[in-house]
Amino acid sequence: MRLLFDCTELSYYNDASGNRAGVFNVALNIFRELKKRGVDITFYCNYRRLYFMKEVKAFSDIKLLKEHSLLNRIVGYLIYLTRNFPIRLRYAVLILSRFYDAYCYQVNKKNLEQLEDFDVYFSPFTPPSREIELANLNRFRMIHDVIPIIENGISKNPKDWYYKIYNSINDKDFYVTNSECTRKDVLKYFPFIKDENIKTTLLGADFEPKEGKTFDGKYVFSLCTLGKRKNIAFTIKNFFKFINRNKINDLTLVLGGGTWKKFEGELNSIINEFDKSKILLTGYIKDEELAAWYTNAMMFVYPSLYEGFGLPVLEAMKCGCPVITSNVSSLPEVIGDAGIKVCPDSDEELIEAYEKMYYDNFYREICRERGLIRARNFSWGKCVSELLEFIEAKCI
Repeated sequence: MRLLFDCTELSYYNDASGNRAGVFNVALNIFRELKKRGVDITFYCNYRRLYFMKEVKAFSDIKLLKEHSLLNRIVGYLIYLTRNFPIRLRYAVLILSRFYDAYCYQVNKKNLEQLEDFDVYFSPFTPPSREIELANLNRFRMIHDVIPIIENGISKNPKDWYYKIYNSINDKDFYVTNSECTRKDVLKYFPFIKDENIKTTLLGADFEPKEGKTFDGKYVFSLCTLGKRKNIAFTIKNFFKFINRNKINDLTLVLGGGTWKKFEGELNSIINEFDKSKILLTGYIKDEELAAWYTNAMMFVYPSLYEGFGLPVLEAMKCGCPVITSNVSSLPEVIGDAGIKVCPDSDEELIEAYEKMYYDNFYREICRERGLIRARNFSWGKCVSELLEFIEAKCI
């Protein structure tokens, strides 16, 4: 099988921001597992991320499909050159690229012809380009969630970042979801997809308990891109209610992960309401350091309002860290009975969960053991095996 792997998400490899989060990690681990199995992989990247991908040395042994359009290369290089410029200039270039897409972009014949060498196109997230849509390929794409649709409906504005993601869904391609919750949501909003053309493959996590220096003292850990949907205000507010109610002075709330620019101001205003000495913002945590943060934490808290899967919950369980998470969307599929599930808008439920984990050492140990056992059901090997079975079944 000659596989064309859309590496657009992997082009964020050298970033240390919210762009290198859940979807990036899924793409990276699926690629590594496919490579380990000897699958014949060629990378494909949209022109906007082409030069970012070219600078990633970690993937230099994988062929990157050529971009034959001179105009595409010019626009892509302009985006790359301005990557560290002031935000207003970057937005100006982004607007220019959108104008180019809408009014000047033309399908390049050489780009189209080179696609004839492949059997299957697989994208871990990115919607297909116009060339991919026109090519005679079996197309497989992962859909991680339908959060923008739930919040705002299906967009009719091409300027919206998620417009292409959902408006390119059709009844001919094949889709992979990372939980049964997401699969049901996709079928609800896109009922024209045949049931047999969409499959759930649960994700994995290559984590295990790890010793290492993180923070001197007891801490509650939470990891996510620090945005509104992750319910950070709820986590912070009830952490302080918990420690103030119980007169606890030996506990810190550690918030790990990159922050989306548009949420920074709101996050700072939330933190300023409380004792900032009890909160630590680590910023982006490197993969090689993350397991130690999970392992050393007293508990992991993740009361997200909606998740397509919720990788941090699985990562915490893999490291033997007791988990408090939400009882909504896909999160119960991940945690099972291995931790505490709370309503993500119930202050009292979260405060009681904090108290249970803090005071009941025996229960915390039970959660640790249950989490380690449950986490064995999730692996990238299993995920990719199911993905390849699905591809082979549909391509015969």
